[in-house]
Amino acid sequence: MENSQIKEKSDLSIVIPVFNEKESLRELYNRLTRVLEQISYRSEIIFVDDGSKDGSSDLLKEISGEDSKVKVIQLRRNFGKTIALSIGFKEAQGEKIVTMDADLQDLPEEIPNLLAQLDKGYDLVSGWKHKRKDPLTKRIYSWFFNRMVSFFTGVKIHDFNCGLKAYQKKVTEEIEMYGELHRFIPVMASWKGFQVGEVKVEHHPRQYGSSKYGVERYLRGLFDLLTVILLTKYTQKPLHFFGLSGVMLLFVGFLIDFYLVILWYSGQWISNRPLLLFGTLLIIVGIQFIFFGLLGELIVFSSRKEENTKIREKITLS
Repeated sequence: MENSQIKEKSDLSIVIPVFNEKESLRELYNRLTRVLEQISYRSEIIFVDDGSKDGSSDLLKEISGEDSKVKVIQLRRNFGKTIALSIGFKEAQGEKIVTMDADLQDLPEEIPNLLAQLDKGYDLVSGWKHKRKDPLTKRIYSWFFNRMVSFFTGVKIHDFNCGLKAYQKKVTEEIEMYGELHRFIPVMASWKGFQVGEVKVEHHPRQYGSSKYGVERYLRGLFDLLTVILLTKYTQKPLHFFGLSGVMLLFVGFLIDFYLVILWYSGQWISNRPLLLFGTLLIIVGIQFIFFGLLGELIVFSSRKEENTKIREKITLS
């Protein structure tokens, strides 16, 4: 009885980015409503229309007019999923937030499983599409991408791309997103000290419309991964990244020029060798990288301030 009362006082926000998904919206809303009726959270549904051109906006207005729990936010144009999620997070009132895509490949019926994991103490729970129903090329890329992200970041989950995630509100309040960093929210949350978990979810093939992502997404993902590595591992110690790279370049350049100096002492003419220019260039670039790292350290030190957000709780004797 006590647990039931606690849950009734809790708030739950469902944040759904939408871009040209008119065919699936009505079914998504109906299924989501049935799921929310079965759990005892006071809930709201936030659709963030990311510049749809297929009539999704009109349908969302119609649904909002039928249900006071539904909030629709229309963006001026298509800004991308990261911006849509960020705006949805700011509008969400719930202490628990669930995100999901609007294409019905991830099902609303999985939401109670994610919330159960939050109740176990996790701050963020990510869905794991362990049996994906996507084309083979997409599955291969996803497998490679997830393994690479896990290896370089140390966050041991299987599916960073899954749109079905559950958060404690404090996670969304502390994480700043831009570009296309929504795929790396678990990495940024883990870096800030939040407990990140995952749960297997059922995945279904797309029934309506087509995927909004093309081949260019793969290349952007690699650049985004580099950005996240810099933001998480080296934000407070830029010299460790630029300095290490600079020392490696400096060392290789020194070895090349040292080799050429030996040749010069043995009587060989080296001034017309491209290798001499290459070695000298590596030395110059290496020194520049080291200075970049030192300048970064100065910037970090001068802008450093006390970060109480790193404190989990304070316990004192009354």
